[in-house]
Amino acid sequence: MSTIPLTPIVKLDGHKAPVICLKYAKQSFLGEHLLASGSEDNTCRIWDLRSSRVVKGIQNLNSPVSSISFAPQSSCPYIYLSSGTKVYTFDLRNTDMILAEPAREYNFSADEINAIDVNEKNTFLATADDDGYINVVDLSTHKIHKSFSKKHNSIAMAVKFRPKKPWQVWSGGLDSKVFQWDFSRGMITETFDMNPSEPTAAQMFNPPFVYSLAVSKDGQIIAAGLGDSTVQLISCNTKKRLKNGVPTITRLENGHKSMVNSLTFLPSTRTKLVSGSANGSLALWEWSELEGEQSPTLGQTFQLDNGFVKLNWVESFDVGDVRLAAAGVGKAEAGALAIYSLE
Repeated sequence: MSTIPLTPIVKLDGHKAPVICLKYAKQSFLGEHLLASGSEDNTCRIWDLRSSRVVKGIQNLNSPVSSISFAPQSSCPYIYLSSGTKVYTFDLRNTDMILAEPAREYNFSADEINAIDVNEKNTFLATADDDGYINVVDLSTHKIHKSFSKKHNSIAMAVKFRPKKPWQVWSGGLDSKVFQWDFSRGMITETFDMNPSEPTAAQMFNPPFVYSLAVSKDGQIIAAGLGDSTVQLISCNTKKRLKNGVPTITRLENGHKSMVNSLTFLPSTRTKLVSGSANGSLALWEWSELEGEQSPTLGQTFQLDNGFVKLNWVESFDVGDVRLAAAGVGKAEAGALAIYSLE
């Protein structure tokens, strides 16, 4: 299979340091097709993808922006972002172009936060931090909902709520574990060890640390991007689990040559996934049903243009055709942010 080189449709210039994270909103309080970018320059920019212009900027932060989440319901005017040990809420009803004062801040982590997520009803916010802790904040009381009795044994890199399951949150860390939590009880309900029973020589030097998580829109598939250049798929199909009590586990291999640090399900499907590696390689994976006889296949590989020294994040969206936003490090440690077409 030959790798397809990608040329950007448009470059979104403005960040003065590497871009760490992205979040797309098909619909939000500010309008349709928005992309928020967080950077090591301690700012967040909100872009209108139809005009490729910034519609809001967030400044006056003391640390890089590590993760972003729009309020899932477009009637809710908030955007949430993590910076250092805190999570900030900004009110998008503010008509100023530059926002410098948060509407609220949450300070429940003792160490830096790597990821946040907001559930589909906009009632809870989850964080994953360098201490390995997963916290869930009640957005109505603005307090920790319940303290968890356990944590990751190393840095917690990713956290995701599972759609259609109101009390379920998933996390992944540099202990090579993926946890499924019941946060109503504050406990782990399932543990998935990414370490194979017989690790290869390559995995001895590049362990399957969990760098990223993605959840399909219907909540049936959880994907984990790993440090050994593979992707783990966990199928939570309820009908299948009634038969044997365990989820279907599938490992996707040979798509990358370095760690997989970003994942995105293509819009409106749970059978197509794009994985991104730090070296700027992308892989498109396709399958029908993980419980069937057909195994996932590597549909295509891509390579970002030389404007990227390192890839940090990918985010897919549909504006009439499927597109991909990529964020990372550009030349001379500048910020790199560009839009590509996969069609």
